[in-house]
Amino acid sequence: MNILIAADIFPPLSGGPATYVVGLANALTAKNVDVKIISLTPQSDITKVHCPIFVVRQKNKILRYLEYIGLLLKHSREADCIYAMGPVNAGLPALVVSILLRKKLIVKVVGDYAWEQGTQRFGVTDLMDDFQTKKYTGAVGWLQRLERLVVRQADQVIVPSNYLRKIVLGWGAHEEKISVIYNAISLSASNNGENVLVKPNIEQWIVTVARLTPWKGIKEIIEVLVELKSQFPNARYKVVGDGPDLDRLKKTIQDCRAENYVELLGNLSHKLALDYMKLSDLVILNSGYEGLSHVLVEALSLDCRVLVSDIGGNPEVVIPGETGDVFPYNNKEIIKEKIVLALNGSMPKPFSAKISRADWFKKFTFETMVSETRTLLEKICAH
Repeated sequence: MNILIAADIFPPLSGGPATYVVGLANALTAKNVDVKIISLTPQSDITKVHCPIFVVRQKNKILRYLEYIGLLLKHSREADCIYAMGPVNAGLPALVVSILLRKKLIVKVVGDYAWEQGTQRFGVTDLMDDFQTKKYTGAVGWLQRLERLVVRQADQVIVPSNYLRKIVLGWGAHEEKISVIYNAISLSASNNGENVLVKPNIEQWIVTVARLTPWKGIKEIIEVLVELKSQFPNARYKVVGDGPDLDRLKKTIQDCRAENYVELLGNLSHKLALDYMKLSDLVILNSGYEGLSHVLVEALSLDCRVLVSDIGGNPEVVIPGETGDVFPYNNKEIIKEKIVLALNGSMPKPFSAKISRADWFKKFTFETMVSETRTLLEKICAH
């Protein structure tokens, strides 16, 4: 089997897609699969993989995409299929090449690129689910049309959650051409090493680990904790992460006079973020969008009590009464009730009921991800 991976971001750039490409390419190469990578990241660290990698060098955006298409054309001729990391930056050039060379095309979708760019650059304020039902003009509208075109034309689409499967179905992809393969989540780091933090015995820690954006609902959690201050005077809210909502959250803390019990910790090392969760009395995520949160899986691997919004991929991870509890996004009254139960000790630890811990985590292992991906690639390449 001969696979060409069309990569968008690549180390040293950080992010899940970059890590995924390196891990998958090395694992497939070790299993005697012929793998080549075309990377759209000019500064790609080619030492990260054990297979041939070809990198665009152009700085100009238009010239960079032209070079990318040229590299895809050159190196796809012997490939059985092209596996594109995303429906736009990698997916659209890969679609063009797959049509020209009559190659099978597989596309990985880990979110809605049009929505992400719209919220970051073009003033879109809709949550992702609301975004799906609206048609936009301008750059956002073009991105919507492009990502839908690519997934409809692809021979197979891989998504990391059932929630994203529903999203891609809404874009017009055929049901039989969508496969759910959960991303691998490294759980060994969650349980290794000593905890360097010291938590006062009297305190109760509520922890959120997230990028600071308005749809993460952190402002609303702060407001709930202000209301609970007299009932739980020793509760402390620890927020790990950074992002565009930082200044607004700082103002909320000042306006609520919550400086003594709400702490914005900024970006921390992965190990230190895990340490905060490990010491927590409750991990909470009031998110208006999640494809599938790695933080939640890591929190459960640490036996944390977890409370999340019933949005996106969250219900695939947090099952009420089994692995945690859920609430409607931004519903402060219900959030308050659930926090009270957790801090009073009425919320059980995860996996204390009938779900097997080992079976539940198996779908998130690296071995499972590689095995399921390889099987799917072989199936597509054989047809």
